[in-house]
Amino acid sequence: MYYCAIEIKNQTATFRNPEFQNFHKSFELPPPTTLIGLVGAALGLSPKSAQLYCKGSILQIGVYGRNLGYTKDLWKYRTLEDKNPTSILKKEILFDNHFVVVFGSDDKTKMIELEQAFLNPIYALSMGNSDSLAKVVSTKQISETQQKKVISHCLVAGDIVGEVLKNAGNGLSFSMYSTSEPITYDLPIQFNYASDYGMRNVTKRQTLSFIGEPFELNINKEGVIYQPKDEILSEVFIPVFPINF
Repeated sequence: MYYCAIEIKNQTATFRNPEFQNFHKSFELPPPTTLIGLVGAALGLSPKSAQLYCKGSILQIGVYGRNLGYTKDLWKYRTLEDKNPTSILKKEILFDNHFVVVFGSDDKTKMIELEQAFLNPIYALSMGNSDSLAKVVSTKQISETQQKKVISHCLVAGDIVGEVLKNAGNGLSFSMYSTSEPITYDLPIQFNYASDYGMRNVTKRQTLSFIGEPFELNINKEGVIYQPKDEILSEVFIPVFPINF
C-alpha cells in the first residue's frame, strides 16, 4: 500500500455534526465526506465525480488534528418562507487548526497524482465552510505502516470503546479517558447525487470514533508515522482505515 500525507493549516474550520440542527456543533476532526471534498477541490472535480474518484482510487484514509480552541458564531439567514423570512443559528468554529490527512492506494501513481494536485489545487481548499480556506504546508509519500496501541487526536473506524471492552479479557492493560459526549458516530460516507452539483441523499454510513486525548488500547491499530513540518508538533501516529463505500 502507498500513502500520501498532506499537512494542512488554517485559521478556522467547522465540521458539522449531522445530529444537530439549529446549533451546528462541530467535530474536532474532518469526517470522511470532508476529505472526499478536499480531494475533489484539489483535482477540480464536482462532488459526484469526487466521490466516484475516491471510490475507485482511494482504499484507505486517516486524519490527525489539533486546534487551539473553539468559539460560537451567530448566523442570520434567509429561509425563503413568507411568514418567517429569516432565522438564526449558531455555529461552532474551531480556530488555529493543524491537520495531517492521509490517503492510501495500491497504485503508487495515484498517490503521486494526488500529491501534485494538493500542491497545485484547481479549486481553493477549505475545511468545512467555503470561507475556511486551508493552506498545504507540506506533503510526503509513505510506503510503510506501523502498529501502535496508544492513539490520540485522530479518527479510527468502528466503536473503539466497545472494541477495547470486548478484548478486556486478554490480560493487557488499557486506559481511556471519560467524556460526557459520545465519541462514536454513524456518519455518512456515500451519497446519491441527482446531478454533479445537485441535491443528494445519504446511501451509506460508517461507524467512526473521534479520539482526543491519548487512549492506551489493548489492541493494535495500523497507521503511518509523520513528522510535521511545524517544529512545535513532534512525530505523530495516524491510524488508517478503509472507507466502506
